[in-house]
Amino acid sequence: MNTAEAQFEYRCLRCGDIYRNPCCSPDLARRIMSEITMHGVGGDINKGGRVHIHTTHGCKDGGEGLADLIGYRVVDTNEGGA
Repeated sequence: MNTAEAQFEYRCLRCGDIYRNPCCSPDLARRIMSEITMHGVGGDINKGGRVHIHTTHGCKDGGEGLADLIGYRVVDTNEGGA
């Protein structure tokens, strides 16, 4: 059985790191993206968090950066999602 999961992707403006936050089903991710477009923040995700356009990022050098939401990708959780 294939299970798809959406992972929201952010890019840190300070260090350039791209990181992913596993979220939810692709259908819910699409709805969250619509909410973000209209309101600047998306609805609750499976783990009780919120999806924001901007968030902070702890850079590897100990500094703190601002990260932008760049979208989401869909991965097959049975294959690990690379």
